[in-house]
Amino acid sequence: MTRFLRIFLLAMTLCFALGPQGASAMPLFSRKLGVPCETCHTTIPRLNETGYKFRAAGFRLPEMIGKSEDKAFELGDYFSARLQARYDTQVTNQPNSAPVANVINNVAGARKTTNALSFQEFTLYPLTGSWGKYFGSLAELSTSPEDVFEIENAYARFVFGKSDRFFTSRVGIFHPWEGFGASDRPFSNARPFFQTVPISAGGRGIPYVFQPWGLDEAGAEVGVDVKELSLRAAVLNGTLVRWNEEANSFLPFPAQTGPWKGANQAVSALNKPFNSPAHSTPDFSANATYLLNSNGGGISLLYYRGNLATPTHCTDGTAIGKTNSGTGEACGVTAASASAPFGTVGNTDFDLSTATAFRNNLDRVAVYASYPIGKHFLPQGGYQYGRDTIPVSAATFPVNPALKKFDSKGAFADGSYMFNQYFTAGCRYDWFKPKYAVSTFNTQWAVTPYVNIPLQNGFQVIAEYQHRDFQLNASNHRQNDTFQARMIFIK
Repeated sequence: MTRFLRIFLLAMTLCFALGPQGASAMPLFSRKLGVPCETCHTTIPRLNETGYKFRAAGFRLPEMIGKSEDKAFELGDYFSARLQARYDTQVTNQPNSAPVANVINNVAGARKTTNALSFQEFTLYPLTGSWGKYFGSLAELSTSPEDVFEIENAYARFVFGKSDRFFTSRVGIFHPWEGFGASDRPFSNARPFFQTVPISAGGRGIPYVFQPWGLDEAGAEVGVDVKELSLRAAVLNGTLVRWNEEANSFLPFPAQTGPWKGANQAVSALNKPFNSPAHSTPDFSANATYLLNSNGGGISLLYYRGNLATPTHCTDGTAIGKTNSGTGEACGVTAASASAPFGTVGNTDFDLSTATAFRNNLDRVAVYASYPIGKHFLPQGGYQYGRDTIPVSAATFPVNPALKKFDSKGAFADGSYMFNQYFTAGCRYDWFKPKYAVSTFNTQWAVTPYVNIPLQNGFQVIAEYQHRDFQLNASNHRQNDTFQARMIFIK
């Protein structure tokens, strides 16, 4: 904790030495409209009502829908770039924060400390803004060391109507939803557990890797804004799961492309396998948001219906986590042991066909609520209920598998205090039970105090400390204590 405090104070000293010099939230919009960041934000990156409506109207003020733009085109009004670096310190009784499946006999090991200063991400925002009377677009392309560009957003938007009643639609690749208040981006670095923690991501059994946030899918969305009410519905390409050799486990990916690139061309990477059980079935999402207060007060209801081809066997017929009686090779990764604390990788030949996988029909329903008390304090919270499909017995699969459902539940409560436009502090409590059953010991919870310091000149620091507890069985827990300071510059 002493080390955390020293690092935190040093970061704060350096940031305040830079001093505030103007305004830039998404600087391209500030440059184009000549307005300060508080026009659209409470504390960056959170949006107020003006910012929420501005985005929904295709990056224009709603009263400008259907009106010609007078300002001549300037590239700087449609282009921004962002740099992010971070410092992390973690103290844990699980090596390298490995998956829970790596815990030997459900007993966590000795406490270990790791430190890292890293370059996190470089992001480009080209061709972003309003076009003509009715159109808008957003492109968000991010890359990290030794990685290609990740497409987080790449969509075109069409809007039509009046300032207090307009139709909005978009097509392309986009985030799962556009939130407000408690459903908006957090003040902290980490999002609530139930948004980003998969049901299971280990390589020891059937992998349930879907997460509501972080998988930016290709799709088409339509909606309407009527005064304080926003309604949205979208059809999406969905998500896919595949084995990742570096992580030695299954990981989720968004389906951002179709089944082919063109005649006689190779199938692209972010595409569902053509012979998988979930190949031709799209996902569906819907959400409703009612704005109660312009400074972050609102209620949001979200629903997601998805389907995901989920493997149960290797192509040789061996169930995941089991050993082939003929070859002696395990399918996936063996259980952790003293000699191999991360397990031993065996056969990783998975084809996700109807013979070796089943279709997980999944549902997520979430409700978020927030309302400011006075001018500075914002309490907020959220709750999510989920259902996933599982074969009754993997041993009898794939011959006429019987399917059943299991539930997951999660919640968070957050309170933040905005001292001024340069400093916001708060604390969040998370609770998540990936498989909700009394006899299942897998509850996770965390307490996360944080500070958010936007210097209104393109620089921003977001720092947080998190104490996190993973329940392993009736008497054993894995605990992480993490400090992260993220330094951001955008112009």
